[in-house]
Amino acid sequence: MAFDWESIWLELNQFKIENYLPDPLTLLKASSTTLLGLGLIYLGKIWYSYRFFKKRGLKSPDHEFFYGNFRQIHKDKNYSEVIKKWTEKYGKTYGYFEGHLPVIVTSDLEIIQEVFIKQSTNFSARKKSNLNRKENDPSSNLFTSTKGRWKRMRMIMNPTFSSAKLRELGPILVNCADRLIDVLNKDSEANKEVNVSEYFKRFTMDSIWNCAFGVDINMQYEKDNLYFKKCEEIFLRTLELSLAEYLGVFFHEFKELILEYLIIIMTVLSKFVDPKKLIPFIWLNEKVQEIVELRENKDNKRKDYIQLLIDSKLESENYDLFETRKFLSSLEIKANLILFMLAGYETTSTTLSYASHVLATHPDEQLRLHDEISAAFGNDLSLINSDSVQELKYLDWFVKEVLRFYPIANSVVARRCTKKTTIKGIDIPVDTPIAVDVLSIHFDADLWGPHDPNQFYPPRHQVKRNPLAFMAFGNGPRNCIGMKFALIELKIALCKLIVDFEFLPKSYHRLNDINLIEGAVRSPKNGVTILLNKRKTYC
Repeated sequence: MAFDWESIWLELNQFKIENYLPDPLTLLKASSTTLLGLGLIYLGKIWYSYRFFKKRGLKSPDHEFFYGNFRQIHKDKNYSEVIKKWTEKYGKTYGYFEGHLPVIVTSDLEIIQEVFIKQSTNFSARKKSNLNRKENDPSSNLFTSTKGRWKRMRMIMNPTFSSAKLRELGPILVNCADRLIDVLNKDSEANKEVNVSEYFKRFTMDSIWNCAFGVDINMQYEKDNLYFKKCEEIFLRTLELSLAEYLGVFFHEFKELILEYLIIIMTVLSKFVDPKKLIPFIWLNEKVQEIVELRENKDNKRKDYIQLLIDSKLESENYDLFETRKFLSSLEIKANLILFMLAGYETTSTTLSYASHVLATHPDEQLRLHDEISAAFGNDLSLINSDSVQELKYLDWFVKEVLRFYPIANSVVARRCTKKTTIKGIDIPVDTPIAVDVLSIHFDADLWGPHDPNQFYPPRHQVKRNPLAFMAFGNGPRNCIGMKFALIELKIALCKLIVDFEFLPKSYHRLNDINLIEGAVRSPKNGVTILLNKRKTYC
């Protein structure tokens, strides 16, 4: 068959692409129609989402279209108080909407038992943050990871918090507590009010940088310490949401995509502006990377948290692809170091602030603790260490009662469904968050009686109770990995403080006069201010 090449060539010469393109007006109409259609479909999805609780027979507070209950929850920045009031009105299990994302709330221990213990594999994820990385993101840390990745990380990091490892870190914690006492002695005067919260923040950060990173950056003595300022900025930013985070709340299906675009925008901006000056987290991330690289290149190894993670990476050379990986990548090491620093800093310092407030307003508790410490150590304060403080029974009750009365990180206790399941007749789809009303549980008279749970009463902890009734550190396989470290740090600091100082209230001080604010943690809005009097004699 012969081709008419002349005709074909003639047609090609006459071909003009513009003849086949729609005119701009037609293109605009088609685009507008498509966008309108997609918008209507998305609005329909939002409308359908608001039927979630009605379909499951669960009560919920009245919500606004698009906003859900988000504005009610964040109005006064006191999430825990809001859901406690809703529990009183709607019962132990109900729901609310963050935008159009349904969140189930419960204080029913039977449901909590299923979520945290019996069906923990079906809830092997934390509730997503306002901006969330993808499930398989290489920079995930222990808190944000799920399923096999979380299991591997937890297995590697568990030995860091063993009794033997904590015993090695004990002298460092004692040294940091001694610095705290020294600084307070220099700064405090008789009958002078002291905002102890600022000192406790520096103490806990000093402890973490020394114990986890093996770095002493003079955190407590240097008032204008740059590391301290940057870490403080990170926590202050959790109280106010950025535009990107608002978008993540109201368009929760696109959280990962929004974060990806934000990273791209920051990468472009970094060509013109130093991102470390704009975002303190980027500054911290870079500093941690420098420390990791420095420690990797050192021949002499320290027995600390960072070394255990680095060793797990170096062992990766001979791993079998068909076996569970027993190591961490460089990105995972850095991510988990930052997690340990941020998670342990504000939570422990806030607990010490609450404890100081209780000591100042409950002189009988202070006297009883002082008597117990005096009986245990006498005049030899060198006996205070990570093992000996755990033998102080009343101190243990006291710390637990502080954490019961003032739970710290209530919002992060939540879990997320990773496999569709049913609990007590409630159908729970994948990605549904289950939040815990910690305050309602901690103040439940049936769980914490017969002594009134609204009164501070440490001896209640000598009675064996349902372990799920105490949610200060979460529960189940994904409970707080640093719980033992935090408790030892708290007890050492309190022993040193009570031995050296008498805690006195301001003239107008009352138990419930602390204004609380809730971001990543639930803390005193303006810190805790008390009178510190130097004791005339040691124990």
